[in-house]
Amino acid sequence: MIKDLEITSIEGKRLLPLDSKPQEIRIDQNLAIVDVRKENELVRIIYKFTSSFSTLGMISIEGTLLYSGDGEIESRWKKERSLPDAVAAEIQAAIFSACMTETILIARDLRLPPPLPVPTIKKKDVIGFG
Repeated sequence: MIKDLEITSIEGKRLLPLDSKPQEIRIDQNLAIVDVRKENELVRIIYKFTSSFSTLGMISIEGTLLYSGDGEIESRWKKERSLPDAVAAEIQAAIFSACMTETILIARDLRLPPPLPVPTIKKKDVIGFG
C-alpha cells in the first residue's frame, strides 16, 4: 500500500526557440526506479520520470514513494533489480499518475505540446448541439 509520494526535483527545458517548428515531435515517457531502501516498517522507492519531446525539449521529475507491504521488496531489489509484479504495477501507476499531471502543467508553461493526445471531437459525436 502506498503511504506517500513526494516530488523532490523538477527540471524542464525548451531546447528550441518558440518560432521554430520541428517537422515531427515524438513524445516519450520513461519511468525508472533508481533505488529501494527499507526504512523502519516502510520501503522508500526513489524514482526518476522523464518526458522527452524529440529535439524540442524535456521534463524530468525525481522523487520518492513510501510503500507499506511485502517485506521482501528490498531484498528482491538488491538481488534482481526488480519488484514483484503486483507491487510494481501499483507503484508505477501512482508515480505515472502524479508525474503526468505535473508534466502537463510544466509543458504548458514551457509551450511544449501536451504529453497526452488531445481528443478530437467530430460533429456527429456531439450530443445536443445542432
